[in-house]
Amino acid sequence: MGDAADARTETAPRYGAATVSRRAALLGGLAAALLVGASPALAQNVRFFRIGAGPIGGTLFPAAGWISGAISNPPGSRPCERNGSCGVPGLIALAQSTEGGVANIEALRDGAIDAALAYSGMAHDALTGRAAFQKTGPFADLCAVATLAPEALHVLVRYGGPVAKIADLKGRKVAVGAEGQGPAVIAEEVLRAHGIQPKQFQAIALNPDAAAGALAAGEIDAMIFLAHAPAAVAVQMIADHGGVLLPLSPDRAHAAATSDPYLFAAEIPRSAYGRAPVPTVATVPVLLVKAGLDATLVTAMSRALWLAMKVDTGSNPLDVNTFAAGQIARRGVPLHPAAQAFRDELIRNPGAPR
Repeated sequence: MGDAADARTETAPRYGAATVSRRAALLGGLAAALLVGASPALAQNVRFFRIGAGPIGGTLFPAAGWISGAISNPPGSRPCERNGSCGVPGLIALAQSTEGGVANIEALRDGAIDAALAYSGMAHDALTGRAAFQKTGPFADLCAVATLAPEALHVLVRYGGPVAKIADLKGRKVAVGAEGQGPAVIAEEVLRAHGIQPKQFQAIALNPDAAAGALAAGEIDAMIFLAHAPAAVAVQMIADHGGVLLPLSPDRAHAAATSDPYLFAAEIPRSAYGRAPVPTVATVPVLLVKAGLDATLVTAMSRALWLAMKVDTGSNPLDVNTFAAGQIARRGVPLHPAAQAFRDELIRNPGAPR
């Protein structure tokens, strides 16, 4: 595993939409520079690794960009021990925009991408061939490399607008994301728990960035999305347009979590947006691969993510417990055997697993 196995220091990329775009451009340019006119041996040493990231403007796309930067280590990069890349030697990972979690998982199944981001409940549905995956059937070799930080459900409205509580969403235009994707499905579950059936509101298929503009312009009445707080789109909406986060009824949030084992009661803290704590629900996004993905590659990816997470403690998108023991219930799918072995070694030897 070369430099990745012996890594001691890391300069990790920052986590954010602007950084993702810049990183994607740099990696694309670097890839072209490496391969145009390169020797056949060098070209053979480069491996591209595509991560299904969901739509640009969605909350998982920046996370996929951070992961791509953490595991990439193109030929010619400065060594890890000299404050260079601690990614997988020869790997160039790229975040690829898609329609969302269902599209990510099906593209992974078909071999069109190498890894996928999706929420844990959807991952479990794919594993077992339920819900959106009934037609294509069980994805039996679907497994995980890591979990991302829990994402809380945000219900955002305009101050002074027609919606002051969840019950007011009945009959309103509500942006929930693309139909059938994770955020839209969870939004429907939560509204149903509050007594609002899917036919009793107008679901608008806008990603969070587009929804914020529509909400500010009064074109929709609310937006519901999943994000790790503080979400930039909510920060801007609250600061510039008088956005207000609606709390879920605690008993209804509990009911939603009871009906969906991959939801759990949560709270958006005061520190996130400078407002009172907001009761809500949350779920966990998962980095998914096929069980047949090369074990050496998965081990090196796990180590690169662990190193990047250690250094970039303030803004990385990974769950702080992603390499801890108690994640099975929230992940929805088993760990890849190599990721499991890395995690087990890390528990035995927290300082520097080899």
